Amino acid sequence: MARRYKSKEQGRLSGLPQSAKIIQAMLAECRDSSRLLELFYFSREPDVLEIIRAIAAMPEETRASLEAFLAMSHEPAAITAKWDGTGRLTLASPQVGQTMAIITFCAENDDAEKPLLPN
Repeated sequence: MARRYKSKEQGRLSGLPQSAKIIQAMLAECRDSSRLLELFYFSREPDVLEIIRAIAAMPEETRASLEAFLAMSHEPAAITAKWDGTGRLTLASPQVGQTMAIITFCAENDDAEKPLLPN
């Protein structure tokens, strides 16, 4: 019978509760422990986990649209949200409005023969 030897790491973790083993494994895999700590702090905020779960459950296209909106919104405090009478939620951001205006202008004035020069 072959004898199995435990590594120091396995021996050290074997006496820990399962949750501690999971945390140890997460720390070992995490390249940036400050991000893991940040996630922990965010998870302590009321209702944040429910929001994260809802976003994670969204269809990929919806999640990508939300991600693009948030990426263009360089001032999260400037984002507004309004409900209309049909239950539709509209998010707005001055930065997104500016970006969309530039994109629309470029698309309307696109000339393959003579590309626009930046100002």
